[in-house]
Amino acid sequence: MIPLILIDEKTDRSAALGKYLTSTGSYRVIASSSHEVTLSVALTEKPGVLIAVQDEGQHGIIFLKNLRNQKIDLPVVILACEYDTDEFRFSVANGAEYMIIEGNMDKWHPLLKQLIEKISANRQMQDRLAFLNKKLNLVGSVTRHDILNQLTAVSGYTELLEMTAEDPQMRLYIEKERFAIDKIRKLLQFSKDYQNMGTEPPVWQTISSIIRRAEDLISLKGVTIKNASGTASVFADLNVEKAIAQLLDNSVRHGQTVSSIGISIQEEKEGAILVIEDNGVGIPDVDKERIFERGFGKNTGWGLFLAREIFAITGITIAETGVPGNGARYEIHIPGEVYKN
Repeated sequence: MIPLILIDEKTDRSAALGKYLTSTGSYRVIASSSHEVTLSVALTEKPGVLIAVQDEGQHGIIFLKNLRNQKIDLPVVILACEYDTDEFRFSVANGAEYMIIEGNMDKWHPLLKQLIEKISANRQMQDRLAFLNKKLNLVGSVTRHDILNQLTAVSGYTELLEMTAEDPQMRLYIEKERFAIDKIRKLLQFSKDYQNMGTEPPVWQTISSIIRRAEDLISLKGVTIKNASGTASVFADLNVEKAIAQLLDNSVRHGQTVSSIGISIQEEKEGAILVIEDNGVGIPDVDKERIFERGFGKNTGWGLFLAREIFAITGITIAETGVPGNGARYEIHIPGEVYKN
């Protein structure tokens, strides 16, 4: 049975709703007249649903706020006696459903039951996906670890061969073997980075802090970064600095004449554009889209592909719009819902 926690100051209304939900045989209802309810571990670990009535004094919203402050992510349904725009926005922003309860109870009781069933099904599906992802991540990490151990052994034997080999042809084979070993290591690193994408929820981050972290990941080789992003923030994956680092690294590696990289924000009606541009040789028109394809490029061929995938987690898109010969220019389009300043 699915546990339901019902918060409602009007005991007659909660008693009627509790009786209806219990009668279905699918739910166990725990009712309380106070929003200052204490949630036990037994309840928070089960796929339950919290129902809070938004009545006089905004107790439903208070309950939701306290719940999220405690880092409890159980699904919540706010039952509002009348529609309020601010209440609706706050509820949705905090991962809650918002339902209006007007008129006779018999009209909205079945609708609430359907909503609870939908929420419960979604929660069970999320838990199942989390379990499967955990298994895949475990298999991936263990497999990579074992392969890297074997590669270390192969690399050691290769060094011994190189020390004893005198035949030029044999040395050529050993060099090719070293190249293959390095390629495998890079493949394993790519699989690790790609697997880690989206495993943690996105968070709000200032673009300036992202830039600073990105600079620490690469060697700028004397290239100056001019960051004019100010106090702008973006809601993005925790690996977003790796995406920015790939853009900076691409300019340093392939820009040939790059001495400075400029970073700025252009705010629009529905979001903003983060611009990253250098003063290098630029990117040929024929390659502007291909640079984001997996396998394209002179290094690993995965850097900019991975960058675009990281941005896409929260709906951010990227395009190269520079003029060949005048430097590379990356325009990162940030939707309004994941941007603030």
